[in-house]
Amino acid sequence: MRNLHPRPARLNGGFTLIEISLVIGLLLGLATFAGMNIATVRDWQRGKDASVSLLAVFAAQRAYLSDHPTADIAGVPTDQLQLYLPQGWVTMPAVLSLDNESLSVDHTVMPPLLMLGSSVYDPSSNGSDGLWDVGQ
Repeated sequence: MRNLHPRPARLNGGFTLIEISLVIGLLLGLATFAGMNIATVRDWQRGKDASVSLLAVFAAQRAYLSDHPTADIAGVPTDQLQLYLPQGWVTMPAVLSLDNESLSVDHTVMPPLLMLGSSVYDPSSNGSDGLWDVGQ
């Protein structure tokens, strides 16, 4: 008896070396691109964290001056200003620079500034962009 429905010839189901190489190259390219962007996002996040810290000190300065309208902010000690920090803040914030150096908050000026030694620390291109500063 003759077979009316012949079976198709069996095809090899594997991938060629070119296809595998293209997929590996694409994955390596995506991993490299993601790695470069993660560093940028980490730096941006540090800048935003610094801004939030400065905003907390700025809020404490305004609250202190509303209770003591004749006071000069330059003469306010740190322990007095800490009492006016927003809820959740117990001590003056600790901020790290992009190079993991400890920055101090200069609370004797309004708005407060981040200091690295005796110089103002703001690695962003704009001094009022909300990164490493209080913003506008």
